[in-house]
Amino acid sequence: MLRQSTCISHHIFSSIWSAIKNEFLVIKENSSWIIGNGENINFWLDAWCGDPLIQSLNLQPSQISNFPPRLCNYIQNAHWHILVEVGQLIPILNFLVSQVTLPSQPHDDLLIWKHTTYGALSLKDACDFKKHHFPKVQWAKIIWSKDFPPSKSLLVWRLMLGKLPTDENLSARGCSLPSMCSLCGNNA
Repeated sequence: MLRQSTCISHHIFSSIWSAIKNEFLVIKENSSWIIGNGENINFWLDAWCGDPLIQSLNLQPSQISNFPPRLCNYIQNAHWHILVEVGQLIPILNFLVSQVTLPSQPHDDLLIWKHTTYGALSLKDACDFKKHHFPKVQWAKIIWSKDFPPSKSLLVWRLMLGKLPTDENLSARGCSLPSMCSLCGNNA
């Protein structure tokens, strides 16, 4: 579902993929890599030494397009091996990478969630994170009230979020159904 550290844009038939895809940037910004063999880490775009290098060094994609993207290309015999051309273009890079300790025995790279002590992202952690970072809306308490039946509250809630199964929303999800007007019976 990921290609070159970015989320694919085309549709996949999955019950949860569209929601995960919408949250990909949040997950990426709040995750960090622990270096193993460096094969899964993008040297320039992934967070493995703080912020991604392209961001922290204020680099343009055209500046780094000729350099290898994988972190494993910058490791040799469990030591940093920065290409001379890269070191000349970005003199501070040698200092930055020297602050990161490489493992003596290579193992798989590990993506961790920054907001837990153990690094794993559980459903509870994700819910807690979203609860604290989600905007509070005033209409929610009005809609989800004991004065309204849950079926009506659900309908209004889906309307407010733009999640009603309209022709437009269904076609965006890959469903194409013939529409028919409930008043006149004509197909649209």
